[in-house]
Amino acid sequence: MIEITFKIISHNTPEYFAAVNLREDILRKPLGLAFAPDEFDKEKDHIQIAGFQDDEVVATAVLVSKGMCIYKMQRVAVKSDLANTGVGSKMMAFCENHARALGAKSVYCHARDSAVSFYLKNGYIAEGNYFIETTIVHLKMIKAL
Repeated sequence: MIEITFKIISHNTPEYFAAVNLREDILRKPLGLAFAPDEFDKEKDHIQIAGFQDDEVVATAVLVSKGMCIYKMQRVAVKSDLANTGVGSKMMAFCENHARALGAKSVYCHARDSAVSFYLKNGYIAEGNYFIETTIVHLKMIKAL
């Protein structure tokens, strides 16, 4: 069984930049994209979550308050060699529990088409139609907490 420790990390710390590097490797580089420096400033008030295997960041997500007891979960990434091991589902549960502790009644995300089945497996339901975001197809997925 893979031992992963999840925790909230602070913005502009070495842990944060390790999480950004993982997100970039998994989410952006395959699309030929990179994070722009101004994107980091926009994240200063977001809740940064990281999963650690020993001292290495192997999973990450960001929670953003959207008011009215709703959080958006975004920039979800798991190290490639840990795909299909349950790490993503454990991170999802950590994010949902943290949002619930902050008073959230629901969490939503913009799931890449390739990840829709993962979110369905974790109790999310589709809302609306597919749309293009960051050059690829996404679907809004939501879960009541």
